Amino acid sequence: MKLREVQAILEAEVFTGADKLDLEVEAGFGSDLMSDVLAFACGRVLLLTGLTNTHVLHTAAMIDAVAIVFVRGKRPDENLIEAAAGMGLPLLGTRLLMYDSCGRLFQAGLKGCSREVGDDQVATLNWESEKTQEGKKAGTIPYGAMPAGGERTMEGCCEEGLQQVGVAGDTRKPAWTSRSGCLEG
Repeated sequence: MKLREVQAILEAEVFTGADKLDLEVEAGFGSDLMSDVLAFACGRVLLLTGLTNTHVLHTAAMIDAVAIVFVRGKRPDENLIEAAAGMGLPLLGTRLLMYDSCGRLFQAGLKGCSREVGDDQVATLNWESEKTQEGKKAGTIPYGAMPAGGERTMEGCCEEGLQQVGVAGDTRKPAWTSRSGCLEG
């Protein structure tokens, strides 16, 4: 699907890259979690997000995204537009919600980066004991609660995430691991 078709389907405004609307998009990926984008985006992807910060540009560059579409009426500031223009990365914006934007694009034939998360991509936090706290098994933190920014240690975790799984305040120093071992601390 051409970027020009994406613009029409989403009734999107072009912030930068109007000269690149004939670029071909192979797949769409919608997320506000840039860690998920890095982990699961595939092909010449169109990134849909509600985030308007430089992390989005860096993520898009790392995955070789064709363009970024900001959803929910979000507008990038001038610095972000200038940075994207310097990278040759088209930025578009739509007033549609992410779910509706992805749905319209899928209905028009743009595939997603669909696949199931494999067992080796499920991360856990391994503890030295099988201690339980408030009825929860202290030893597993779901993938989405992993710390961002490459931090893979207890110090890198946010207190709120640890409270959600009932292990806040524990002084032991566990390491992030996955079944494949690729996240070891």
